[in-house]
Amino acid sequence: METWKGDLYAGISGLELEELAFDLGHGITLKKTYAHLTMPFLMAFKSAPKASYHPAPWKAVSGGYGWDITSELYIPGATESKLGPSIALARTILFLLRLNVNPGSTLPVFSQHAFSSLPNINDNETRLIPYEISPRYFQLNSTENLATNASVGWISERWEITHQLLKSSSEFSLAVEAIDSGQFVRQSALSLISLWGALEALFSPSSSELKFRVSSLIAAFLESPGKPRLVLQKEVARLYDKRSAAAHGKPKHDAEDLLKTFNLLRRVLFKIIDDGKVPTKEMLEAALFGCKDEDGS
Repeated sequence: METWKGDLYAGISGLELEELAFDLGHGITLKKTYAHLTMPFLMAFKSAPKASYHPAPWKAVSGGYGWDITSELYIPGATESKLGPSIALARTILFLLRLNVNPGSTLPVFSQHAFSSLPNINDNETRLIPYEISPRYFQLNSTENLATNASVGWISERWEITHQLLKSSSEFSLAVEAIDSGQFVRQSALSLISLWGALEALFSPSSSELKFRVSSLIAAFLESPGKPRLVLQKEVARLYDKRSAAAHGKPKHDAEDLLKTFNLLRRVLFKIIDDGKVPTKEMLEAALFGCKDEDGS
């Protein structure tokens, strides 16, 4: 699935656009559209011949899923030589849409053609591939799922550095994967552990005194010296206790603890993206003690 030849159209559900289309640069656009993807269940009763379909009769099974595709992300095939695989790039932009617009946005399907043109294209000339079709067990949503000029402008200015950080930093990549996949994990304890695993990868240069070290470095990274930093450090330490209980098979967290951990990692990712760099051990220690790091920041 990571290989895609030619133009890519990513169908996005749960995202409304303020404008008809947005230009993200390099020929990449985000545009209004409409399509409905349905996933009914069917049962067959005979084995399928090699390289063929199960023969009839088929019976419908109750249930299934459906998605309204309200936006399409277009990535020209020509960008691959400069920016890398189109699907990886689509995932980067989807992550930023979740981060800055609506965390409930999903990408159920990829297409070779614009969705509006599909009704007029022969079946043997179309390529539609399902992608994010798992249920969201811990649904993160926004009160506003409208992509505005301001919110998309923020993405337009930052998707290239975000894509580069994903390639260059395993810690940043892990954090993005943890926050992106956390809604799709059935057990909330596993989601909590993965979110904290990402935070530890970013903020624990040493394996000793993890709780105090991680909570202090996160607070120093996000807040200036003073009472707000102390308050945040104590709250992060409290959330870390919930992580420890879940990791040892005795979870004590509730939905609010998980939501706060999502939001904590979200704050961290926002700052990394705005800074354009993943904090180093030296940068974090300088922030902890109120000093400037080597580049003066």
